[in-house]
Amino acid sequence: MASNTSIPPYDNMFLIGIWIQTALYGINIMIFAAAMFVLTKMYSAGKSSAGFLLATSIVLFSLSTAYVSVCLRQLLEAFIWGPPGGASIYFATIQNSLSITKLALYEVNVCGLCLVPIWRMWVVYGNRWIVVALPIVMELAHIASGIFTIRRGALPHISVFDLFVHRGAIANWTLDLAVNIGVTLCIAYRLWSAGRALENLGMKRNKHPYMGVIFTIVESGGIFATATLITVSLYLSGNVASVAAIDSVVQLATITPLLIVVRVGFGLQHGVSPNTLITFETNTSHSHTISHPPNQLLRVNISETSNTTDDTYALAQFNIETTKSSGGNDF
Repeated sequence: MASNTSIPPYDNMFLIGIWIQTALYGINIMIFAAAMFVLTKMYSAGKSSAGFLLATSIVLFSLSTAYVSVCLRQLLEAFIWGPPGGASIYFATIQNSLSITKLALYEVNVCGLCLVPIWRMWVVYGNRWIVVALPIVMELAHIASGIFTIRRGALPHISVFDLFVHRGAIANWTLDLAVNIGVTLCIAYRLWSAGRALENLGMKRNKHPYMGVIFTIVESGGIFATATLITVSLYLSGNVASVAAIDSVVQLATITPLLIVVRVGFGLQHGVSPNTLITFETNTSHSHTISHPPNQLLRVNISETSNTTDDTYALAQFNIETTKSSGGNDF
């Protein structure tokens, strides 16, 4: 067995990494609670997208919770139950069953993150499978590369910088970034095109009607993409801190889709004033209020164009009517 002086200080790196992850998990809990509030309101109003988003949000949050639990077990085994001074050796052993479990949870969580925007892309492009065929194939390759890398790394005496582990990890991260960035840009382009089409129909406005949602999608998705790029850069430079950095990336993979739901649901986006009351009305005559009423009332009537229209992005026919309210009365 290698001595403590021959291996990097994994104990310090994992302590810091898990501490950062715990802080992110606390943020994750708050965002998840807010997302559940928004999605349950949507589900009660009969929104077609709410059921899928509720299920995926719960699954992703459960995975991140399981990941935190495994990290806690690792800390106990490394610093409490293990021999004194042996924490670095413990974390350096990637064949450890808990390390493999964490990698498996990470892979499933990131795959879930990739599948959510692919579903959104399928929705906003009118449920056309041909549009999402390439992202689905890339995601299958992403899953395959992840399984290969984890299985290779589980073999005895294999380093995290093993040639085949290195190739598998780079392929996995590259496909991950390609799917997320590519699909996000396709969704943004679709929303931008829809807004231009409305303008061409004579709906002249000072701003693009979907610009706030576009910025929200790009900004929220950029959080995970940036964290992944930092992890990849550390790994390519041969920095062993890349192993500990994965702990934080897992939490960001859950925060990203939930943050989009919360920001759109509560109107926390560019171009939406906090002094504006937004009420969504579907063709089933349900409506709900998202923010508190001030001096101005913004009514958005949405008529769904298909049974599977994603209400979050409101790719539908709509009209906007601004009226004055007295004393913040409700509709």
